[in-house]
Amino acid sequence: MVTRRSPAATVMTETPLAHALTIDVEGFAESHAESVHVDPALLEPAANDREIRENLAVVLDLLLAHGCRATFFFLGRIAKSAPDLVRQVAEAGHEVACHSLYHRRITGQTPEEFRMDLAEAKARLEDSCGRSVIGFRAPDFSIGAGNRWALDELVACGFSYDSSVVPTALHDVYGMPGVPHGIFHWPNGLVEFPLPVIRVLGQNIPVGGGGYFRLYPLRVTLSYFQREARRGSPRVFYIHPYEIGPAAPRLRGLPVTRRFRHYVRLRQGRKRFSHVLDAVRFTTMSEILVQAGALPRKAE
Repeated sequence: MVTRRSPAATVMTETPLAHALTIDVEGFAESHAESVHVDPALLEPAANDREIRENLAVVLDLLLAHGCRATFFFLGRIAKSAPDLVRQVAEAGHEVACHSLYHRRITGQTPEEFRMDLAEAKARLEDSCGRSVIGFRAPDFSIGAGNRWALDELVACGFSYDSSVVPTALHDVYGMPGVPHGIFHWPNGLVEFPLPVIRVLGQNIPVGGGGYFRLYPLRVTLSYFQREARRGSPRVFYIHPYEIGPAAPRLRGLPVTRRFRHYVRLRQGRKRFSHVLDAVRFTTMSEILVQAGALPRKAE
């Protein structure tokens, strides 16, 4: 394994050819509740779980049809209100990881609040799936330069890797410019698998999933991941169940720009995602990290 040292991290430079497929499991309303006003009725766990259940069925069928394994970042509260969903994903051969307890940005929490939520989420997920949960992703990728203390909390709670950091300065909610674009270790030993960006006119532009997958032409996503595979650089693709399945509630009173941003191409999600699975080879986060030498073989 060839590594490159920097003051902030150990960067992994020998990499496999597959990419990591990740599903952030949350309801549509709870996903957007910190960005726009959401009717409280839409935030009830039962309403979100019905939506998640319908959409997850589509996701799991597509992955089975394509012979593809993925990492599912679950909210811990789902393991409390619908533990069978977590168990179903694990029994289908996928990796279960943690997306915090509720979909609350870490930037709005104290270290003590985050620590308590993190411990409960991890315990509930592990009870539901019967396996160790070693991966974490912050809601809205909300680990940045101002709350790097969260990385130490992850290690203290027993996590081995994180995928919350986006190497960009262009977003108003998330971003940590200056970090490596590939897999690296933080000084505390935590492995980071950052979200992908492309360099355009001197700026790092996020790419590779979620709203960007819906906004960009499909060929942008496909060409990016195929190019990175040829280079031997594994990247992360992320998406939500509501961006693939048929169920997504209508949020009332959204400005035109917000309505476009949150709903554009949702109805095309299943077809577009199928094209990605046809064209790109994916596996779980842990498998990529093991192949890259960032985690020991026994981690997954």
